[in-house]
Amino acid sequence: MMQKIILYLFFASALSGQFNHQDKLVIKRKLGQSTVTFDFDGRTNETGFFHKHLDIGIHYSFKPTWTVGLKYRAQYRTKENEWHLEQRPQGELIKVVNSQKVKWEFRTRMDYRIRGGKNDEMRNRSRIQFKALNPISLLKITPFIYNEFFFAPKSWNYYINWTAIGFDLPKTKIGKPTIFYKYVQSLNEGKWTPTYTMVFKLTI
Repeated sequence: MMQKIILYLFFASALSGQFNHQDKLVIKRKLGQSTVTFDFDGRTNETGFFHKHLDIGIHYSFKPTWTVGLKYRAQYRTKENEWHLEQRPQGELIKVVNSQKVKWEFRTRMDYRIRGGKNDEMRNRSRIQFKALNPISLLKITPFIYNEFFFAPKSWNYYINWTAIGFDLPKTKIGKPTIFYKYVQSLNEGKWTPTYTMVFKLTI
């Protein structure tokens, strides 16, 4: 029953263009003491399908609660009905703290952005996440909330904020699904502009 619900949610998201949504497929595999990841991402807003990217990365835990990661992202976005590539080598550092009921995760990431027709630039994005250590309720969902701060290149001014709230569903034969609502604010010409998206993620 749970598999049917998950498949329905993903197919409904992929076929519907009536609301902002993001669909993610994440593949994780162990490689010795490291974890290799592949992340496929597609996004739709009121203009239609506008964003797609592929991430390839490797993470290594050099201490029980510390992890370092290196990633590469090939990202495409539409502009004037054409897809434009942005390449992003990324490096990140993750710290995990477990309390009695909550898992705290702190992540800081550096993006190096390579875009055609524009100067290369580097920016920082830092995230703090709180997640229940154990599933709750009869549905056995694991709730979480996070906030991510984006800092502009050169000036390092705070200019984008992501807030997300959602939950992980129990793992099934096809993978572990996650659903969350993401509220995004962007600073443009001194004014914060909000947008939103529903995110459907499957990790296998």
